[in-house]
Amino acid sequence: MKLTVLTNILTPYRIPLFQAMAEQVDDFSVLLMAEREENRQWELQQPPFKVQVLPAFQIKPKGSEISRHWNYTVIRTLRKLQPDVVLSGGFAPANISAFLYCKMFRKAFIGWGELTLQEPSNASFVRRIIRRLLISLSNGSIASSCAARETFLHYGALPEQVLTVTLPLDVIQLRKRVEEIRKTPRFHEKQPSVSRPVLLSIGRVTKLKGYQELFDTYDQLLTTHPTTSLIIVGDGPDRKYFEDLANQRGWSNIYFIGFVQPEELATYFALSDAFVFFTLYDQFGLVLSEAMAAGVPVVSSIHAVATLELVEEGVTGFRIDPANSAASTETIRRLFNMPSSERARLVQAAYQRVLPCDFQSSAKTMVEFLRAASAGPQPQRDEHPGRHAGVT
Repeated sequence: MKLTVLTNILTPYRIPLFQAMAEQVDDFSVLLMAEREENRQWELQQPPFKVQVLPAFQIKPKGSEISRHWNYTVIRTLRKLQPDVVLSGGFAPANISAFLYCKMFRKAFIGWGELTLQEPSNASFVRRIIRRLLISLSNGSIASSCAARETFLHYGALPEQVLTVTLPLDVIQLRKRVEEIRKTPRFHEKQPSVSRPVLLSIGRVTKLKGYQELFDTYDQLLTTHPTTSLIIVGDGPDRKYFEDLANQRGWSNIYFIGFVQPEELATYFALSDAFVFFTLYDQFGLVLSEAMAAGVPVVSSIHAVATLELVEEGVTGFRIDPANSAASTETIRRLFNMPSSERARLVQAAYQRVLPCDFQSSAKTMVEFLRAASAGPQPQRDEHPGRHAGVT
């Protein structure tokens, strides 16, 4: 089988998945709508599979952090590659062009993504029409969450043609890296410079990610746990606002690290006592999966799809409503006061929950689904649409 993936940019967490998929097909290529987006700072090495950046006209709408891409060589490129299947992520002009190519040349077109019915793009009538056409007339869909599965079904996908594969990541290797870091003497020498307990937040520093709500909770937490440190890893347009706010409140144990490369995240996971995710909206929230894989207890917003998929209250982590800072504070205090044996059970249960999301097993299931789609209409029924982890 010849497989082509069409996506906006190449991200670090996709590379292991794509490499595993490439090993299982005759020919594998990735087409990108852009080399990178303006709000991403990843430094990626040349991946071990074919990647091509499609030429495009770039338009940056007023007030937007990123440009819109109008890729004009999609059909021409696909005619050269002649894939049996196109795995398409998104509904941009490039995705529409790929859909038309597949229809013209009778190739399998499979949609893929972490969609939700709550995302702002659903407010556009034109976008809803495009989604319905591409989804209802495709050869199948791969949903990155149960919420995404519901969205694909809402737009006309047949239940037997939707495969749910919770957003994959390198679960096993991440846990191994964190454990290795914790064992190094140099790591233990650095620890005294940060007062404990340590809260860790990773993500774009914007108000949409719930940093105002996190600060309100942190303020209350200091009344009972005054030595608590808050480490914020990430950058964004509101970083200066929150840095100024922290200075105004005289907080000495808050650290704005800025953006770090993905391979550096393991160090911060190793250092933290709890991971906090206060987002006000997330189509998924892969960083929550990473924290659970890393062996860090999680306190996560109900507004992230990943929370609903992966966090069982008190078993694999804790769910909070960021708007309720008093309840959020009590949840974090409960975690801090948890006996070590109970904490260990929580961490292990969280790891087991995300283990089926490891990219190796996900790649195998996805390729099997795509191979069946390229061979013709063979039902791949989602037997367990309500399961909240891994492949269903």
